[in-house]
Amino acid sequence: MVEGLKQLVELQKVDEELATLEEEHAALPARREALAAQQAAAEEKLAAEREALRAAELEQRHAEGLLRDREAAVAKLEGQQFQVKTNEAYTTLLREIDHAREAISGCETRILEAMEAIEARSKAAVAAETAVKVAQERSTAGRHAFEIRERELDARIGALREQRTAVRSGIPREIAELYDRIATRRRPAVVTITREICAGCRVDIPPQTYIELRRREKIVCCGRCQRILLYGGE
Repeated sequence: MVEGLKQLVELQKVDEELATLEEEHAALPARREALAAQQAAAEEKLAAEREALRAAELEQRHAEGLLRDREAAVAKLEGQQFQVKTNEAYTTLLREIDHAREAISGCETRILEAMEAIEARSKAAVAAETAVKVAQERSTAGRHAFEIRERELDARIGALREQRTAVRSGIPREIAELYDRIATRRRPAVVTITREICAGCRVDIPPQTYIELRRREKIVCCGRCQRILLYGGE
């Protein structure tokens, strides 16, 4: 058997696990940012709901102030009814009173609408406060979990890198370099087969190549995808 084939399979197993863990490790910052973004979004929504509530309360106070002014105006105009001297002046005064009463009705409508908005915004603010608490708890728990997982990944990745160095040192240089060249382009770089089909690209292996592969006397690569082929039969 060609020297280093067993170690080559072991090297690939180490590389596969290493790649998976390094990918997870690289994704941790984005996952942290996602948690922080969720919390920030919840806090922004709460701030917006509180601002909307304040605006509704301000609208109610403003409308109530206008209502008092309009009521005072109506009272003043009504007090002038017995002071006018002509029918024309009296008609004008009644028209002003009607306009003032219409304004009162408008103020009352604005007050009711503001009260409804206050009720809705109050409920929304309470819901937003709850959402912020949930997001904060999730963010805290997530950061803690990520810290633990990061330490676990650092330890495992470090051990795998040492293991990889040790395994690769037992593989002949030309085979190790061939493996590295293939692995940079496609994975897996090594495929084990039991039939005359490449398990990597699913292309038929020529009969003569398959015979050489079964002899295990030299490194055999797929003619199409260039992966290293290992015979896995008896």
